[in-house]
Amino acid sequence: MSQTTSTHPPITARRAQTRDRLMTAARAVFAERGIPGASVEEICEAAGFTRGAFYSNFPDKSALVLGMIRQRVQAQYAAAERAVATMKAAGELTPEELLAIALTAFEKFGSEEPRETVLADRELLLQAARDADLRAPYLAFMNDCMEQIAGLVHDAIAHAGLQLTVPVEHAVRVLAATHDHLQVLDLLGDTGTDRQAVFGSVVTAVTRPA
Repeated sequence: MSQTTSTHPPITARRAQTRDRLMTAARAVFAERGIPGASVEEICEAAGFTRGAFYSNFPDKSALVLGMIRQRVQAQYAAAERAVATMKAAGELTPEELLAIALTAFEKFGSEEPRETVLADRELLLQAARDADLRAPYLAFMNDCMEQIAGLVHDAIAHAGLQLTVPVEHAVRVLAATHDHLQVLDLLGDTGTDRQAVFGSVVTAVTRPA
């Protein structure tokens, strides 16, 4: 795929809506056909737009993929932020109860996402691994998200009266890996794994009372 530099003017509200519709349509097409097998025409047809509408918003498919990666990173951070806020609003509870509330709130975000969204996320990762032009931007977006979530995790752990036994960046990566694994189980139709218990065990392994 080609380079993703763009000279488009600032995004207006109407243009933002068009971009969102294109990314939503692309998510469904990518989930079904994969990114390499999906054409711009198919994405436009699914969104109800012309090729002109696509190319007035994205110079190529790589730019669309980058926009979707950025969108998903922002969604993950927003979910973590809401989970921490839910925990803080719960009042005076034990550390275990507070963390259970936060973990349940965050996992609810993942479990309520459509299957096609989770599949499309996997396709975005695979495409970044395939395409040399996407690797550095993908890593940059992911590292930025990790840094932001690290602040939330540190705040949440402290609020629950605990402290980490490993560097916060390590804890975030372990939690992210656990979340990804549980998403894979969901894709495969697993119903025998207690997601909250798994997450709780991981948190217990990297924390201690403050």
